[in-house]
Amino acid sequence: MQQTEYSLMQKAGIAAATLAAGILRERHLPVLIIAGPGNNGGDACETAARLAMMGWHCTLLMYGEPGKYSEDAKKSYALASELSVTLRGDQDLPEILSAQWSLIIDGIFGIGLTRDMDEHYAELIHGINELTAHGQTAVLALDLPSGINPDTGDFTNTQMLAIRADYTLTFIANKPGLHTAYGKDSSGIVFVDDLDIQPAVFPDSRCLLIEANMLPLSGLRRLPNTHKGHYGHVLIIGGAQGMTGACLLAGRSALLAGAGKVSIGFLDAAASFDALHPEIMCKNIRDFTVNNEVLVVGPGMGTSHDAKKILQDMLRKNTPIVIDADALNLIAAEPELQVILRQKTSPVMLTPHPLEAARLLGKSITQVQHDRLSAAKQLATAFNAIVILKGAGSIVSNPAGDIFINTTGNPGLSTGGTGDVLAGLCGALLAQGMQTIEAAKFATWIHSKAADELVDSGIGPIGLCAGELPPAIRNILNRLVRRPNFPLPTQQSV
Repeated sequence: MQQTEYSLMQKAGIAAATLAAGILRERHLPVLIIAGPGNNGGDACETAARLAMMGWHCTLLMYGEPGKYSEDAKKSYALASELSVTLRGDQDLPEILSAQWSLIIDGIFGIGLTRDMDEHYAELIHGINELTAHGQTAVLALDLPSGINPDTGDFTNTQMLAIRADYTLTFIANKPGLHTAYGKDSSGIVFVDDLDIQPAVFPDSRCLLIEANMLPLSGLRRLPNTHKGHYGHVLIIGGAQGMTGACLLAGRSALLAGAGKVSIGFLDAAASFDALHPEIMCKNIRDFTVNNEVLVVGPGMGTSHDAKKILQDMLRKNTPIVIDADALNLIAAEPELQVILRQKTSPVMLTPHPLEAARLLGKSITQVQHDRLSAAKQLATAFNAIVILKGAGSIVSNPAGDIFINTTGNPGLSTGGTGDVLAGLCGALLAQGMQTIEAAKFATWIHSKAADELVDSGIGPIGLCAGELPPAIRNILNRLVRRPNFPLPTQQSV
């Protein structure tokens, strides 16, 4: 049976009220529901009515004009008006902002806002964010935090204003913008309710979230009769004078992520070994003969003439390559290197942060962050490479335009050296035989998951160091690939 707009609104209200009740639990302060114009306001009215039916004390703050609602939204408003819901208008905002609430439900704009807010709404959103900044009142957004673009995660307005929610209940299907850029800041924990719309109705999506159940673990499980040659050789290239730490971080990451052998080729004179991990071979890059190694080029490389020449030589090697940091900056500045890169037939992975991506695309960092999904796709297509665009909700893209958004990570990664760790991890997974797109997704997820687990254990996000990530990555990798303990058979002689 085909669903009507009103039946969908009813289901949205029931789903939101049910989630809100789970958030509220034993809290006894009243609930504030804010209804804006359009059907998001109708969803808010329906939610208020359903919560009132469940026995909660609800105040419905009307920022939409019920007379201008659709016929469906008018029905939801009428239902709320008939119940024990306290109705307030925008003139009551100062009193509303001075009261105490268990929960505030944002039904202001949803996906409907496409322009700057007038002062009326800007004051409301700013006031709600100020009220909830200290964490005493939770915020639940309906469909989308008001002020966030559902496709990009950027603000919909030049005022850079959006509701900061602790929870978002999005309807019918997930939205990319909830999981990257400012959407990641504003959405909190995301729940999806399909409102009983059958999956067959939806077109196949080319944008997916990276989740643990999609990681290719079977290729990492190890058989007893193997040796280091089975797990590949990673060669880290960079470490100009004064920047050797970047290569050491990448090398340690590759080692603890399972590469059979790890070497560092320094551009300038460096220590002859890594005191923390003497297993890593350290030499001047000019003393290496590159054969079948997986190359990780760029950490601490600098942008000197020598760095450019070495990068040029490495781009011409027929071996997988991960390109990071200064190697990306050199490519952005040198059209000749761009031509060589585009001609490569062996696997290529680029791991830019937003500023490096902006340089490669000839754009501003603001333009990149305005639409991170599009920027990652453009880079992948332009350079025929797998791209990891780092940031809040890192984006992985292939040249065909498939997009994957990472779901792990926290601000603890906002410190120097974490990108070097990611580059080394990518190299290790490629060395162990993983396909380039799978290695990019896996590395992005597990790198950020390691930061999450460190924060959960009390290490960070403030003061989390890049060097703390590789041991945490190793721990997660081994936990993921460990097979269950089966009962031991009775021992017999052979």
